[in-house]
Amino acid sequence: MEASDGARGAIPEWTPDMSVGNDTLDSDHKAFFDIARLLYDSLADKREQGLIIASTLLILEEYVDGHFLREEKALKAVGYTQLSEHHHKHRKFQARVRAISETYQSGTKSAADDLPDLVIKWLTHHILNEDMQYKRWIRDSAVDPRPLAFLAAEAAG
Repeated sequence: MEASDGARGAIPEWTPDMSVGNDTLDSDHKAFFDIARLLYDSLADKREQGLIIASTLLILEEYVDGHFLREEKALKAVGYTQLSEHHHKHRKFQARVRAISETYQSGTKSAADDLPDLVIKWLTHHILNEDMQYKRWIRDSAVDPRPLAFLAAEAAG
């Protein structure tokens, strides 16, 4: 695992044992690690406070929404029996990310300090424990490979 420099700890990389057996979903998961690393690096570099962190928080929110939409749409298509529970866990994480982002945007800049670690810990646990449960269910044909922006636009329309 590669780590970012800094005193707060290492941001791990996505590893092949986290694969859910679908390239599109795996790419989404890898992107979450990249976003966490960007947040970590931005928070560590005090010169980059402000706009970059705020923008990264918005990217994270949008990515969470889009990826969860893609994953849940695929799980619904294959008749995944644990979809309701999976959906609930997604919504709880979405709410946490959104609350941290809103607190940051309202002026409490320290609200974002622990977000990279939160994202990595939640994501690692979620992939290795929750997503692995659907690995045998998922089919490539059930996963919409289009960019997340298309999925979000379709869902909003």
